Amino acid sequence: MTVQTQASGPDTASVPVARTTIPTAPAGFTAALASAVLAFSMMQTLLVPALPVLSTELGLDGATAGWILTAYLLSGAVAAPAIGALGDRHGHRRVLMIAMLVFVLGGAVAGLAGSLPVMLAGRVLQGAATASFPLAVAIVRDRLVGRQQAVAIGWLSGTMGLGAGLALVVGGAVTDLLSWPWLFALGAGLGLLSVLLIAWRVPAGERGSAAPQDWAGVGLLVLTLLPLLLVISQGTRWGWTSPAVLALAGLALLGLIGLVLVERRLAHPLIDPVLVTDRALAATNALTLFLGFVPYAFYVGLPVLLQSPASGTGAVGQGLGVTATGAALLPGAVLVFLGGRFTPWLLGRLSGRAVAAIALGAMCAGGIGIALRPGSLLAVILFFALVGLGNGIGFAVVAELIAGHVDRAGLGAALGVNGVLRTVGSAFGTPVATLILTSIGIAAGGAPGEETFRVLFLIAAGVSAAGVALAFAIPARRRVEP
Repeated sequence: MTVQTQASGPDTASVPVARTTIPTAPAGFTAALASAVLAFSMMQTLLVPALPVLSTELGLDGATAGWILTAYLLSGAVAAPAIGALGDRHGHRRVLMIAMLVFVLGGAVAGLAGSLPVMLAGRVLQGAATASFPLAVAIVRDRLVGRQQAVAIGWLSGTMGLGAGLALVVGGAVTDLLSWPWLFALGAGLGLLSVLLIAWRVPAGERGSAAPQDWAGVGLLVLTLLPLLLVISQGTRWGWTSPAVLALAGLALLGLIGLVLVERRLAHPLIDPVLVTDRALAATNALTLFLGFVPYAFYVGLPVLLQSPASGTGAVGQGLGVTATGAALLPGAVLVFLGGRFTPWLLGRLSGRAVAAIALGAMCAGGIGIALRPGSLLAVILFFALVGLGNGIGFAVVAELIAGHVDRAGLGAALGVNGVLRTVGSAFGTPVATLILTSIGIAAGGAPGEETFRVLFLIAAGVSAAGVALAFAIPARRRVEP
């Protein structure tokens, strides 16, 4: 992967560069790619409203049921860079279609599951779709230039955020009106539709190099992430100093050390060391961890807040049903999409790091607002909409920052690694939010109290504030095309 030298900021004149002719994209090109991103993003949160039902039918406690969400995110964290690298070598369009077919297969397996192991196997297969966003962005950058390219990436980024938020609404309605297997049927149907649209409206691109896949890196990444997530999710239950937790923490550390040592020695690593040694890429990737973590604090916490009893000792809930909860969160989902669409306009006027700071700042303000007024439905709706706006802007600007620092040949892998970090952040968000909801400020009857929600959303605001500071560590540079 080649790191590109760039000049500084929006006030710096662009350096003219020669271009080879890039074919124009047909009508429906961006919509076809967005359909794959929508299917992936919806399956991140589509099951959140159904978790209590799944817990009952599969005989699970809350922490164990959370693995139905985490398995998808963990699988995606590994799949995104591996599949992104395959796309660089064998063609982004072809690999994207294969990934979405694996996603469809996973939906069928999970929808027919009668036990947790089968359910988790299906969710792991569905995680292949996590690579849809980096592959789609790589295809866009191969086919479009200038404003058309920026607008298309804005659509993809907005769709990714919209899907995660919209799924909370749709998931609640489907669970109420039908049953949980229909959630997987819906996801599989969207995945299959995306394959058909991509085959129809996305032209085949050139194949890259036939470099070998870094399977050692894949294995070491799993060895690092799986024990770490087990520690986060089960530490309270098992005891933070128990032999099991300490052993898993040690295993995660060994996996990380091994991953660093192996990747530094390979010509075509799964995770290019440049991504953590180059200042701009390292800061952008670190920022992505925050962008992944913060929304999940709200995705997990807000349904609990809104569905908690509206009366009783320490109660701050609204007593809403599943469908009504989804409707209350809908404005936030819409603002995620609009944030992605608004980002190209911002990037035309401000530096990337300034736009990233605006995104995290909006999420910080939203978290503080909800933490101060958790008992007000209007405050929750308005401030979550602000979180959604920042989330949408953040997704779009990170994609642009990453794409602006690597060459086209390595873009799929670079965005795949960035997708890993976003997914890892999300995967941590779920157990951390669950841990807070079940262990801090519990009111009478075992329900979360006002203190619980204040702590959760103030933590989200604090992480967002740290992201604002980190955004200004990203060098303000303008990309020079190869």
